[in-house]
Amino acid sequence: MTELALHEVHTQAGPRAGSRRRMWALYKRHAYELRHSIPGLVDMLFWPAMDLLLWGLLTRYMVLSQVHIPQAFGFLIGGVLLWDFVFRSNLGIGITFLDDTSWTQNILNLMVSPLRPSEYIAAAAAWSMTKVLVGWSLMVFFAWGVFHFALFHVGFPLVFFAAALMTFGTAVGMIVLGIILRFGPGADILAWGLAVILMPISAVFYPVSALPGWAQALASALPTSHIFEAMRTVIAGRPVPWNALYAAFALDALYLALGLAFANAMFKVLKKRGYITRYMT
Repeated sequence: MTELALHEVHTQAGPRAGSRRRMWALYKRHAYELRHSIPGLVDMLFWPAMDLLLWGLLTRYMVLSQVHIPQAFGFLIGGVLLWDFVFRSNLGIGITFLDDTSWTQNILNLMVSPLRPSEYIAAAAAWSMTKVLVGWSLMVFFAWGVFHFALFHVGFPLVFFAAALMTFGTAVGMIVLGIILRFGPGADILAWGLAVILMPISAVFYPVSALPGWAQALASALPTSHIFEAMRTVIAGRPVPWNALYAAFALDALYLALGLAFANAMFKVLKKRGYITRYMT
């Protein structure tokens, strides 16, 4: 992280400018790496396309078989496209940290640089969102070109759906980051698994009413269930359920605050207890 140190030494601006430079340096570090990483590009582009192809072919079969489910095609394809916001924004943060620690053993450079935990978290979240938006844009184009499904027909509410889901994915990513900081690389499976665990009670492909009673109670505490219910309402041609959006954003704010606090606390534990050695072998 030499660039981070140089920025700190030579900057004559205030602390905010220095903070922005440090975050921008970390952001560029991952952008440069991705340009020369075929596995990274595959992870960002190939797997989302495969998910879309799988569910798209399934829904196409249902339509051709005349399965009588109202707007089944839009519900399932829309669910795939929107869920990618949650999964990829969560995954991106965990992978960013693992790349900086376990995979490249760059942790010592990070620790001796002037980069603060809050700056690292912000830069990792920004880089994760960039990858999500790039990959998702290609998925939307793929859905339109292969299945003739245009999610933009949802209209302006799509912006709110995307923002709420990315915020929740970022909050989950913060929790994953904190767990990896505390328990080491052995917990990296959660980077892929935690969002998937939440998927069944997020009502991505079916209404909340299809869940058993206890699961409905859990679903009501997740912003994702409110968003996917709202998506199906809009695709069905009914008015936007703004109350569901308000509830989703309120829950997002709560989870994001908790996730940030947890990740920041685990950064402090990492330095205080010497857990940094876990990433140096």
